[in-house]
Amino acid sequence: RILLADGSVVISVVEILSETELKGRVLNDKELGERKNCNLPGVKVDIPVLTEKDIDDLQNFCVKNKMDYVAASFVQTGEDVQFIRRILDEAGGTNVQIISKIENEAGLEHINDIVLHSDGIMVARGDLGMEIPSEKVALAQKIIITKCNIAGKFVITATQMLESMVKNPLPTRAEMTDIANAVLDGTDCVMLSGETANGSFPDTAVATMASIARNAELVINYDASFSYMADFTAKVTSLFFFLFFLYFRTPFSPILS
Repeated sequence: RILLADGSVVISVVEILSETELKGRVLNDKELGERKNCNLPGVKVDIPVLTEKDIDDLQNFCVKNKMDYVAASFVQTGEDVQFIRRILDEAGGTNVQIISKIENEAGLEHINDIVLHSDGIMVARGDLGMEIPSEKVALAQKIIITKCNIAGKFVITATQMLESMVKNPLPTRAEMTDIANAVLDGTDCVMLSGETANGSFPDTAVATMASIARNAELVINYDASFSYMADFTAKVTSLFFFLFFLYFRTPFSPILS
C-alpha cells in the first residue's frame, strides 16, 4: 500500500513496472492538496537523512542566519544525528540545536541512540501513524516522552492535536483530552501545524491549545515526576561522593594543595 496525506488517500499496488514505475489502484475519494507526504508502511526506504539540497540549506541558510533549531525528518539512527551535527559544525553552526523527528519504525528501534545524540525530540505522529499500526502510536508517544524526560532532553508532541479547528472554531472533546494527556505524560511542547498553516481559525487554535496546556499543568505533581525520573537516572558512583566528602570535610584538605 501507498498512503498519501497522512493516509487520507490509499493506493493499492497492482503491479511493479520498473525500478521507478508502478501501477496502483486508488481505493478512496479525497481532495488532495499540494506537497503532501507519502508513506510506504513496512518498507525501509534507503535514502540519506540529508539530500544535497538539505546540506546546502543547513550550511548556507540555517547557519548564516543564526537559526536556533533545525528539525530533521525521518531520523532513523544516532549516526544520522551525528552526521547532521558534523554538517552544521563544519559551517560554524555549533550553536544550532538538532530536533530529531521520530516518524518511522527504524526511529523507534534506535530511539535510545537518537535521544543520546539529539538536543530534542519530536513525536511526529502524522507520519509515525502511517508507518506503524495506529493502535501503537499512543504507546510510542508515551515511551518517547518518558525516555526524553529521563535523559533531560526536551520533547515536542505534534500533528493533528486540534485538526478539527482547521475548519471549525471549537475543538472536539477528544482533541482537548489529547493535548491534556500529552502534557500530563511529560511533554515539554505541544505543536500545531495545519491548524495555523492553512486553517480558518489560527489565532483561536493557538489560544485554545495554550489554555488546555495551562489547565493540565495545574494538576501535575512535579515532585513525584522528578522523583520518578531520578529513580531511572544513572547515579554517580559512591567513590565520587566519598572524594566529595573528603574534599569538603575540612578547609585544609590535602586535596586543595
